[in-house]
Amino acid sequence: MAARIAGNPLTRGALSAEAQYAVFTNSTYDGLCYDAVQAARGLAASTPRVHFDEAWFAYARFHPLYAGRYGMSVGPDTFPGPDRPTVFATQSTHKLLAALSQSAMVHIKPAPRAPVEHDRFNEAFMMHGTTSPLYPMIASLDVATAMMDGPQGHWLIDEAVAEAVRFRQSVVRIGRRIKAAGDRPTWFFGIWQPETVTDPASGERLPFDEAPAELLRTDPSCWELEPDAEWHGFPGLSQGYCMLDPLKVTVTCPGIDASGRMADWGIPARVLTTYLATRHVVVEKTDGYTTLVLFSMGITKGKWGTLLDALMDFKALYDEDAPLDRVLPELVAAYPGRYTGRTLRELCQEMHDQLREVSLVQLLDTAFQELPEPVVPPQLCYQRLIRGGTERVRLSEAAGRVAAAMVTVTPPGIPVLMPGEGIGTPDGPLLRYLTALETFDRRFPGFRSETHGVTLDPETGDYLIECLSQGEEVPRAALGDARELAVPAPAAAPATAPAERP
Repeated sequence: MAARIAGNPLTRGALSAEAQYAVFTNSTYDGLCYDAVQAARGLAASTPRVHFDEAWFAYARFHPLYAGRYGMSVGPDTFPGPDRPTVFATQSTHKLLAALSQSAMVHIKPAPRAPVEHDRFNEAFMMHGTTSPLYPMIASLDVATAMMDGPQGHWLIDEAVAEAVRFRQSVVRIGRRIKAAGDRPTWFFGIWQPETVTDPASGERLPFDEAPAELLRTDPSCWELEPDAEWHGFPGLSQGYCMLDPLKVTVTCPGIDASGRMADWGIPARVLTTYLATRHVVVEKTDGYTTLVLFSMGITKGKWGTLLDALMDFKALYDEDAPLDRVLPELVAAYPGRYTGRTLRELCQEMHDQLREVSLVQLLDTAFQELPEPVVPPQLCYQRLIRGGTERVRLSEAAGRVAAAMVTVTPPGIPVLMPGEGIGTPDGPLLRYLTALETFDRRFPGFRSETHGVTLDPETGDYLIECLSQGEEVPRAALGDARELAVPAPAAAPATAPAERP
């Protein structure tokens, strides 16, 4: 981490060469949650403050399945000694707990290494608040807190976990029965989860769908990502470090395996999600071949049974190659020239071929592995944005430009480009990935990618990215230099010479 900081051009002239604050996502969209104490120990060597971003994880404190896997579990009893960092945890209480939309909480566990003054923190916090708060929202936080207080909190989360386990096992069992029957195509949807679990009492290895529900509901070892297990696709994990949250259920579609190998045929999840919407089933997030379903408090067998019925019906429609105007009539009505006369299987195959041809899944992975080069500080980009010093640029003209706004692709909901970072070359990972998304959106209207920070040209469908205007001078004082820095022009155009300050 120290080497990365030292090599960053924006750290020249910084007050300290040490990281002051680390942000750790826990849990992720896929439901991956970590050993919080182990994570804090690993980060403590580099920073005195660790922020656990637990937007989707406010319930973890109330069920023993998640013991030690949330930020506030890091304290003097679990991490004794002077190296313990101050821990922050931010939670979107309205997600999966009973609070009004936008309700959230900030939790702080100070450490002597980086003390937090309450009054100063509160003053800084109120700078981003309002003098006219929505009191029902504040009251809903009190209600959510009261609901989780005492044994009822455990009972509410335990009930949701139990229903999630039942759904997970039901999907696997249906898939097995379809294969065994042999009276129709043998494919079915899957669930991203371990294929087998170990009963600690007997040491016996059991298929997931045959494991006792009580075991899956109470034993966290059933959900841990075992090192080098094929089902999760993550190499190099240590035993017990990472666990899959049973409440975040990722439904998998045929077409790709955990290692990224693509099959000759497939069912892109965007088609499934669009169909589920016609059945009034709203999923949380959709990726190339996965869709996320959240099991929150109040979930019942009747509710998840509706989802299961819809999955079975989709399979039947796909197997019979039903016409699109029967499966997705609103889509055909909105884009008759594109989809009239097509069948569900034809659409799925055409979309799968497109995703495979451009290697969209691999491009996303590369875009996160090869990070853009920082050029100017993000706060200066914001100043240019509000002063009219930015412009929207097409992807075809964006090479060599500097981004003025964040670009985030969801899922995974992580920025691929931050303000002040260089967009890179035309054949670089970022532009290749965004161009592939742009091409996909043009070819399949009605299935647009969820890309924040990108606007569409209403006439051409081109992606437009907010960039610093060419020739805009950015003060370089933040970089430890008294000169001005002129924003570079695109690679195809001559660069603007830096202007000297008298």
